[in-house]
Amino acid sequence: MIKRIEHVGVMVSDMNKSINFYENLLGFKLRIRVINSQKEIAFLTHDGLPGFEIELLHDLSTSTSYSEYGLVNHLAFITSNIDKMIREYKQKGIIFETDEPKRGINGRKTIRFRGPNKEMLQLVEERI
Repeated sequence: MIKRIEHVGVMVSDMNKSINFYENLLGFKLRIRVINSQKEIAFLTHDGLPGFEIELLHDLSTSTSYSEYGLVNHLAFITSNIDKMIREYKQKGIIFETDEPKRGINGRKTIRFRGPNKEMLQLVEERI
């Protein structure tokens, strides 16, 4: 029986840029970063998301490629004040897919934007 999401893996082209993005914009913290002969891996955690991690993967060798399996469709993050986050992210240079949030399931506001590797990220208004 599935109980929760443990982590999501995202293929990245620049590990430093990706770690910086997830730390400085989304509040994640680097837990561990390792390099072997084929790939570089970093796991990021977030105080507001206990038990969930983002795994960043960067292929070092062209002979083996995780990226052939795709990036990730999108990562969605719950926020208590989506309008405030949109204003703050726009000030930091984030370009959203739409000018205004859309209404998703149950009428909650949602908006999407791209991460540094063109991964789709989504903000979702918290249920009240």
